[in-house]
Amino acid sequence: MPIFEYLELTLTNNVMHLQLARPNKANAMNKKMWFEIGEAYRWINQQSNIHVVVLSGKGKQFSSGADINFLLQVMESTEDCSNDKTEHLQSEISKMQRAFSAIVDCSVPTIAAIHGVCIGGAIDLISACDIRLAASRSYFSIMETQLGIPADMGTLQRLHFNLPDGRLRELAYTSAIFSGRKAKKWGIVNQTYFTRKGLMKAAFVLANRIASHPSYAVRATKRSLNLNSDSIVNHGLNDIAKVNSELLQSVAAKATMNELKNKMKK
Repeated sequence: MPIFEYLELTLTNNVMHLQLARPNKANAMNKKMWFEIGEAYRWINQQSNIHVVVLSGKGKQFSSGADINFLLQVMESTEDCSNDKTEHLQSEISKMQRAFSAIVDCSVPTIAAIHGVCIGGAIDLISACDIRLAASRSYFSIMETQLGIPADMGTLQRLHFNLPDGRLRELAYTSAIFSGRKAKKWGIVNQTYFTRKGLMKAAFVLANRIASHPSYAVRATKRSLNLNSDSIVNHGLNDIAKVNSELLQSVAAKATMNELKNKMKK
C-alpha cells in the first residue's frame, strides 16, 4: 500500500478508508495533498481487493478547501512562464481538475463522510464522490465567488445533477453558508447524523453493504451511471478552465486573493 504525506489509507474487509490528514490546518488542501488524492485514486482503481472507499477528514474538520497559499502559487506561476500565460494557467487548472476527476474515473464507488467544515475546494472534492453523508452540524459553502473566482474544480458541473438549477445558482453566486441539514433537504447529501460517531458508523455500514456484492457488478453499475453525465461534466470543466486561465491573471482577482490571505493572518 502506498504511503502519502497528507493522506492515510486503511483497508479492512475490501473497504478502503481514505482520510485527509492535515488536521492542524483544518485539512486545507495544499499542492501536495491535492495531487496525492489523484494518485491515491489511480492506485485504488488498479486494486481488485478494494470494493468501496470511505473518504473522511482527520481531526475536527472534513476540509476547509484549497490552501490559499496553493491558489496564490498557481496564480503566481505565470511570472516565470516564458510560454503563453493563459495556456500555462489552463494547463495547471486542468491538472488540478484531473486529481478530483480520478475519484469519478475510479471504478469503485466512494462514500464521502463529512463533518465540520466543507467549503470551497472541499465541495469540489465531495461533488466527485458517489454518495455523500454528513453530520447534521457540518456546514458548507461554495465560497469561490467570495474569493473573486468561479468554482472550477467540479462543483458547478457535477452538483447540477443533485440540486435544482436555481438553488445551485443561489449558493454559487452568494457563497452562502448552509448546514448539513439544509444539504440533505436540498439533495447534496443522502443523510445526516447527529454525531460524528454516528456518521462514521453509518458510512461503514453502507460501505460494507456495497462491498458484500460482486465487485464486478458494482463497477459496471458505476460505469453505466457515469455515462449519463461524463460528456456534460467534461465539457463544463474544459470551459471553466479556459475562463479562469484568463480571470486569474486579472489585477482584481489577485488583489482579492491577497486581501483574503492578509485577513487570515490577523
